Amino acid sequence: MAAFDHSYYQGLLVEIGNLKQFATFIPNQDKNKLFLNRKLGEVSSLTVFYSFTYDHILNKARTIDVTWFNERKMPEMFFEVEHSTDMNNSLLKYSELRDFYSKFFIVASGIREREFQSKLSVNAFSPIKSRTAFMSYEKVSEWHSETFKITGIEKGFGF
Repeated sequence: MAAFDHSYYQGLLVEIGNLKQFATFIPNQDKNKLFLNRKLGEVSSLTVFYSFTYDHILNKARTIDVTWFNERKMPEMFFEVEHSTDMNNSLLKYSELRDFYSKFFIVASGIREREFQSKLSVNAFSPIKSRTAFMSYEKVSEWHSETFKITGIEKGFGF
C-alpha cells in the first residue's frame, strides 16, 4: 500500500503532466524520494530545468514541487504540494514568477482550502490571485484516474 505523502502527490501530478504531453520536472532534492516504488526522478521526463529566464528567478522556480513545461520549453503550470508546510512560501515563489504566462496550484488536504483563501487574499498576492488555485488531494487523485482513462480511450482512436 502506497503512503499518501508529499512525494505520492508529486508523482501523481508528474504522471498527469506526462500523459498530457508536458515535459515534467521534479526538484533535485526530491528526485530520490519514492512514488509507488519508483524514484520521482525516474517518473519525471526532465533531468534539467529549462533556463527560461534570469538565474535569480530560476533558482526559486526549480525548487517548486512539480513543473510542467510546454512544447516551447516555457513553464505552463507549477504545483506546490503543501502536506505540512506553510503556504506563504509557495505563494511568494509564485509571486516571483508572476510575469510568466503560467498557472499556479497549491495542492493540499481539503481542510486547508480556507487557509489558502485567506493567505491568497493578502494584497501582496493580488498580481497572482486570478492564476492561483487550490487543488485538494482528492481532486488530484480523481484527475489522475480520469486522465489515465481518457488517455487509454484516446489511444484506441489513434490519438
